[in-house]
Amino acid sequence: MGKIDRFLAKPVEVTIGGQKELIYPLTVDDMPLLMKMGDDNKDISGEAMKKVIMKVLKQIDPEATEEQMSKISMEYLTDLMDAIAKVNNLPMEDQRNKLVEKLKQGQK
Repeated sequence: MGKIDRFLAKPVEVTIGGQKELIYPLTVDDMPLLMKMGDDNKDISGEAMKKVIMKVLKQIDPEATEEQMSKISMEYLTDLMDAIAKVNNLPMEDQRNKLVEKLKQGQK
């Protein structure tokens, strides 16, 4: 094992919708998404958060289609975002609120 191996992303067990799941932390490759998640523009931050959620859902179920993942109930959105925040040690309350607001606006 090389010195850098200790820094590689390892799966973390989280609970989403009452079910235990393994998800991986975000990595250096995800830096552009992380930067966009912090954007003041709700459209940019919301889209970045959606991509992160879709990535996590794909980890949970690699066979899930984009259509299936896009129909995940809002009921589980908070659990998903909390799990992502926990695994990545990120303050995500603002991003969660921005995404929820954007989704609500889209449903009108």
